[in-house]
Amino acid sequence: MEGSSKIEHDAERLYFGRDDLPDRLVCGDALDELPTWRDGTIDAIYLDPPFGTGQVQHGRGHRYTDRPDDPEAFVTWLGPYLEHARRVLAETGSLFVHLDYRAVHYVKVALDRLFGRALFVNELVWCYAVGGKGRKGFGRKHDTILWYARSTAWAFYPEAVRVARRGGSHMRVVTDDDGTLVQEKTDRKTGRVYRYPIALGKVPEDWWTDIETLNHSDRERIGWPSQKPERLLERILGAVSVSGDQVVDWFSGSGTTATVAQRTGRRFVVFDREPAAIGLAATRLAMQGTKLASEGAPPPPIAIEHHQ
Repeated sequence: MEGSSKIEHDAERLYFGRDDLPDRLVCGDALDELPTWRDGTIDAIYLDPPFGTGQVQHGRGHRYTDRPDDPEAFVTWLGPYLEHARRVLAETGSLFVHLDYRAVHYVKVALDRLFGRALFVNELVWCYAVGGKGRKGFGRKHDTILWYARSTAWAFYPEAVRVARRGGSHMRVVTDDDGTLVQEKTDRKTGRVYRYPIALGKVPEDWWTDIETLNHSDRERIGWPSQKPERLLERILGAVSVSGDQVVDWFSGSGTTATVAQRTGRRFVVFDREPAAIGLAATRLAMQGTKLASEGAPPPPIAIEHHQ
C-alpha cells in the first residue's frame, strides 16, 4: 500500500501468522500524507466525514467534536480530500461520499465540477427507522451516499450484491415449467412476458431500506458515535471491488471499512485523527484477525501508525 517516508510516526504491528505487506491503520490527518501517493492506484474510496452538525457527537464512552454547521466552509474543508481521491483512483475505481441533508447538495455540486457530471453513477439513499421523530416535519430518516467513478470504465459487480426479491409486489408469483418459483409480469403494450427467478434475487435499487442503522444496544456497536453497520460497507465494497483490491477511508472512525475489508480479503489503508477511534478500530481488527487465523484464513499484518 501507499506510504510516506517523509512523515515521522511511531508504529506497532498486529500479526496473524501471514507474511505479507501490512495493511495500515493510521492515527493522523490523511492530507499530511496524500500528496506522496501515486496516481491511479486505489480501487475504492469510502469517505464518511463529519456531517457538519456543529455539535459534540457522543457514543458509549467516546465522543468527538463535529465540524461547524456551515456547508460552504464544509465544502472548502473537504475539497482537498476529494481532489486527492480523484487523483489516486484507478481508472476502474470509485469514490463514495457519505453525508446527510446538511451538506450533501453542496458537496454534490463540488463533485460534479471535479469529476464531471457524466461520471456521477448513483445517489444512494440509505433509509433507516432508528432515531427521533419530526415534530414540525417528516422525520429525517436517511443518509445520502454519492457515488462517482474515475472513468467510464468503472468496475461494477452486480452479482456480488444481490438481495432477496420482495413479496407482495405488482408481479404475480408462478411456478415455471421446471418447477422454479418466478415473479412474472406481462407488458400490456407488447404482450411480452418477463420472468424473474425468486431464488436468484435482484440487484438493489438506489434506495436501501433493508440495512438498519445500529441502535445503542446492538452487538456490533463498539462505542464510537458515527459507527456504520458492516452490512452497509459490505454492499458498497462488494459492488465495486474484489478480494485483493485496494480500499481506503480517510475518516475511519470505528474502523468499519477496515473490518469489512479485512474479512473479505481486500487490502486497506484507513486514517482517523482521533486516537480513541484508532484504538477501538485496532481492538476490533485484532479480534477479527485472530478469529480468521483460527479458522485457517489469516489476514495480512496491520501496521498501526501514529503520525506526529
